[in-house]
Amino acid sequence: MDIATLPTDVQQYIRSLETDNRHWEAKYSALEEEHKLLLLQKFGRTSEKESDSTQPLPFDETDSSAAEDPFDEDEQAQSTVRSHTRKKSGRKAIDDSLHREEVIIDISEEEKSCACGSRMVKIGEEVSEKLHVIPPKMWVERIIRPKYACHVCEGSGDEDKPAIRIAPVQPAIIDKSIVTPALLAFLIVNKFVDHLPYYRQESRFERIGIHISRQNMSHWQNSAYKRIKPLIRLHKKHIKTGQVMHMAWL
Repeated sequence: MDIATLPTDVQQYIRSLETDNRHWEAKYSALEEEHKLLLLQKFGRTSEKESDSTQPLPFDETDSSAAEDPFDEDEQAQSTVRSHTRKKSGRKAIDDSLHREEVIIDISEEEKSCACGSRMVKIGEEVSEKLHVIPPKMWVERIIRPKYACHVCEGSGDEDKPAIRIAPVQPAIIDKSIVTPALLAFLIVNKFVDHLPYYRQESRFERIGIHISRQNMSHWQNSAYKRIKPLIRLHKKHIKTGQVMHMAWL
C-alpha cells in the first residue's frame, strides 16, 4: 500500500510509529546482548570471565569522563552504618534457683608439696556446672495405726468407749487401693498433659521393677473422675456466671 495516497496526518502518524519501532528494536537488541554477556560472566569459564569482564557493556550511554576516581577518598560518598550489639555466643546459664551439690576434685596431698620443700597454697579454682537428673523414685508408704487396750479392766472401766482403741483410717480418693494421691496425679499428668499412654507408662514402671497394669491405671483414672465430678460441676457453674465463657465449657 502506498502511504503517499493517504492524508498528511495519517502519513505522519505512520512515520512516527516506524521511528518508534526502530528505536525499540535497537533497545531490545542492546538488552539481549547485555543479557548474554551477564550470563557468560556468571556461568562461563574462568578465562572467558576474565577476558570479557573488562569489556564495557554494549550501548552503555554512561559518560566515562564523568566517572569519579575510585581512589579519590575526598570525593567518595560516605554512609553511616548504625551500630549494633552482637549477641554473646555460648551456652545458656543454668537457672540459679536449682539445687546444687558440690563435687570437689582435688589433687593428692603429695602433689600439694613443692619441690622446694614448701607447702603449696590454694590460689583459686575452676568451676563448671553440669545438669543432673534423678529418675522417678518409688517407695512404699507403710501406714501403721497402733492399737491400744487396757490389761487391767479390759475395757470395762469405760463402757462408753471401745475396749480397743485405734486411730481412724485417713480419707483416700480411692478406698482400699494401693494408689496414693501423688501416684494418681503422676499417672494422669503423664497421660493427659505429656500424652504418654498407659501401656508406655506400664513399660516404664517395669524397667524399675514395679508392676502396675494398664487396667489398674485406667480403673484409678475412672474412680478419680467420679470423686471429683461434683467439683467439676461446681467449677462449670461458677464459669457460667461470668460475662465471657469459652465455647469448650458449653
